[in-house]
Parts: sequence; structure tokens; C-alpha cells
Amino acid sequence: MTDPTITDLRRELEKARLALIDAQAHLSAHAQMNAALHCATEVFHSPLHAKVTAAIAGIEHALARTDRPNTPTLDSRSPDGPWAALVADLDRCQHGRHLGDPCGSCGTDSHGNPHMVVGDVIGYDVHARHIVMPDRDHKHDPTAWRAQPSDSEAQS
Repeated sequence: MTDPTITDLRRELEKARLALIDAQAHLSAHAQMNAALHCATEVFHSPLHAKVTAAIAGIEHALARTDRPNTPTLDSRSPDGPWAALVADLDRCQHGRHLGDPCGSCGTDSHGNPHMVVGDVIGYDVHARHIVMPDRDHKHDPTAWRAQPSDSEAQS
């Protein structure tokens, strides 16, 4: 698996973990409400509560196995800072979804930022080399943002 794939999978696992934590809290509150309603001294949780708890533990285990503490994250709180997060978000559509991610507002997979098409020159570095918009799988690779010289440029 490529690093962007792992990053995408971790993001989706984190969303699922948060949804399951909310479901677990709801199921716990429901069990406590039932116990109070019946003046019970013990709270009995449903089998669904146990399955949700096990799923959360599985997700946390998977996240822990794929966590690389030395890998920079593109979070504004990371050592890379808000600039890295800004660059990583350049491919989002107007609804906030990354290129290729399902977007309910677009009605299909996101087509990304219409102003930042893959391969478009978006700037120049200090040596006048092109900075280009990379494809989805390589946006976390700083070298992908640099235009690769064509065969004619490489020979000259």
C-alpha cells in the first residue's frame, strides 16, 4: 500500500471510530434509562453494545498498527504547520471533499477543485521550475509537486 492509501484508510477508520463511539454512548444511555425505568440495581447492556465496543477496539488496534510517529501529518497542529495542511487541501471541491471522495452535494464522487486541475502549473520555485498540482495518490509526496522535466528538457 502507498502512503496516501494508508492516510486515506486511517482517515476513514477515524470517522468510523467516532461514529461508533457516539453509537456506544447512545446505547449506554438507553441501557441506563431502561435500568432506571425498571428500578433495577444493575445496568444490562445489549449484545449490540458489546459488538460496537469490540468494533471500536478493533479500529483503535488497526490505527495503532499503522501509526508512524515520525511520519509528518498534514494537520494544522503538526510540526509541518498550517501551510502543509493548506497545500493538502487544494484538491477539495466546494463542498470540502477531496478529489475522488464521495460527495453528497456533488451527487457523485468529488471532481475536486475546478481551479486546480491535476498537472496545472500553480507556481514557480526560486529556480523557476514549475510547481504543479499532483494527482490524488501523490499529493502527500513533496517531489510530486515539482514538474518532471520532459525528455527534450532533460537532454538540453
